[in-house]
Amino acid sequence: MLGWLSLAIVVAIVSFGAGLLAAPLNYNFQPVPPKSVLLLDSTGQAFATIHSPQIEHPVPSSKIPLVMKQAIVAAEDKSFYSNAGIDPVAIARAAWRDITGHELQGGSTITQQYVKNVYTGNERTPLRKLREASLAIRLEQHLSKDAILTRYLNTLYLGNGTAGVDAASRFYFGQPIDRIDYDPKTHQDDPKLGLARAATLAGIAPAPSVWNPVSDPKEARARELYVLNQMLIAGDITSQQAGDAYGSSLPPIVAAAEPDAQTIAPEFRDMVAQDLQHYGDTTLFESGGMQVKTTLDLTLQQAAVNAMHQVLPRSKGLDAAIVAVDPRNGDLRAITEQKVGGYVANGEDVADPPVGSITRSSGSTIKPFTLAVALERGHSLSETHYAPECIQVAVGYRPCNAEGGAGTYTLESALVRSINTVFAPLGVKVGLNRIVHFAERAGLEVGHLDSGSTCGVRKGQICPSYALGIPISPLSEASAYGSFIDHGIHHPVRSVLSVSTPVQGRLFQATTKPAGERVMPASVADAVTGAMGQVVQYGTGSTARQPFPVYGKTGTTDDFTNAWFTGCTKAVCITVWMGYDRPYRTVHGKVVAHQLRDRYGAPIYGGTVPAEIFSRIFSDYRTLQGAPALVGAPPTPTSVPVTTVPTASPSATSTPSRRQQAPTPPVVTVTPSSSPSRTRRPLL
Repeated sequence: MLGWLSLAIVVAIVSFGAGLLAAPLNYNFQPVPPKSVLLLDSTGQAFATIHSPQIEHPVPSSKIPLVMKQAIVAAEDKSFYSNAGIDPVAIARAAWRDITGHELQGGSTITQQYVKNVYTGNERTPLRKLREASLAIRLEQHLSKDAILTRYLNTLYLGNGTAGVDAASRFYFGQPIDRIDYDPKTHQDDPKLGLARAATLAGIAPAPSVWNPVSDPKEARARELYVLNQMLIAGDITSQQAGDAYGSSLPPIVAAAEPDAQTIAPEFRDMVAQDLQHYGDTTLFESGGMQVKTTLDLTLQQAAVNAMHQVLPRSKGLDAAIVAVDPRNGDLRAITEQKVGGYVANGEDVADPPVGSITRSSGSTIKPFTLAVALERGHSLSETHYAPECIQVAVGYRPCNAEGGAGTYTLESALVRSINTVFAPLGVKVGLNRIVHFAERAGLEVGHLDSGSTCGVRKGQICPSYALGIPISPLSEASAYGSFIDHGIHHPVRSVLSVSTPVQGRLFQATTKPAGERVMPASVADAVTGAMGQVVQYGTGSTARQPFPVYGKTGTTDDFTNAWFTGCTKAVCITVWMGYDRPYRTVHGKVVAHQLRDRYGAPIYGGTVPAEIFSRIFSDYRTLQGAPALVGAPPTPTSVPVTTVPTASPSATSTPSRRQQAPTPPVVTVTPSSSPSRTRRPLL
């Protein structure tokens, strides 16, 4: 044991001497504030930046009040002005702790802490501690105490992403460090307020992630008292000043984060920031200025934002999302949302929520997946089904058609007219579990599904009501519909095309034509795509018609709490969703639906406002730039002009129309119903 201890001492002495003699050392080196990551759209046009999570505002010594310097010295290194940069006792204690594995806490001088922050890092080894001490001594020989203290106060981490006392003062108190004593209530400088704030910052320095006033105000208050007592002992303040500072009524903590630069695509920016996290902060922000080329189509993004603002009803509590994905490669082309309280960076995302929080029902936009499974299992588009106005599918589940009526439909025309009494029993027949699994393979993210005894079915089987809608996210629906458009090939959503830095060069390059994964036979995908073309040309999605082929499906949930339209060209699938943040509310003790209504008070179907937003996106896109690349195919004449509005309807009810009417295809035979219009709407 004695031999090993002697060897350790020799190694320590040699390392210490080597550190003292090591050359050269850049005494003027100061960390460069991290640079932002520049985001470019798919054409190379800059649209946003990603800031470092560490906020830095270096300031000169003259900007740091004396009370702040006194507070940090009293709390962190009482002998700072008299020591040579090291505390030999603390070094020996720390070295023994690292050698033996004991948890004895060693102390470092302010100079050593600055050396650790800037030169040596935080690796816990005895040799690092000795090198840190040797560099601290050398630094003391070349810089003044005030220069060292100023550098330390500019690099000290103080929690919530703030580095340096100026950044921390701005974050916690809403004031720069040279105005730390400013009272916003009285608009006067208050020395006791400045003392209290300085003591607070100095107090949280040893453990800023847990002691700061935001995460633990009680502990931060205790640390403030500790620092005031240390300043009193050091003779920096009187007991009266300490008592006045601690007893003063502090203004509320501001917690003012750095404002993000304005961008038309904040949701896209935050998604890319998530995708880049695996590079780590050093590569992202300290590599000389990273540039990231993304999949964003800036013109399409502008068109989506315009369409949402132009068409969406201005209703209190209304959320909405628009997502555009290229079905040929999974490129995310645009994403925007309207959210109650406004969009919050890295907050809850209505366009792409975590799977565990997905609750919004798809309504009838699930029907193409049901049709695909049916085709895989031997059914055909041309087979006919009689559709009553309402049908008993299972115990306690009796869906009806949205606009009444009864008739005989092919599977294709039932999709075109969104006939519930065809698709509800069809879904149960081919297997709802099978449909959900199929949809997930195609790219759909599905939320929690009730099953088994909760709805009177066999264990492991989901509830029959999911035949007409399952909880999904808008982004995943646009992606999954792309699997139909690309002939049964699914491409996972991607947002980044390339990553490069001036120093390291190209770090990542995406494949130009990703292979994707086949999730259904091409014949099935093409058949469903063709049927969805009829939905837009003749059916519930006719409001979305364009002078080129569009393939889509509408969806409206029970009680008009959600409305969807997803439409695709060969080059883009766009999902539009809208719904209230609280779809149900209590009125006079009764739970009632918060129904979607347009500006005239009429119920909103997927084929009305959402389809109109879809149509407006293309109109604005053509206005902004012209749309050949977006359309993906040359414009083709349509046999049904957009202005055609026939007088006939497949329903004899007086329910408000959920779509712009178009000529009925000859494959449908409809028997008008004499039943009165229903006030309670089933799923579409």
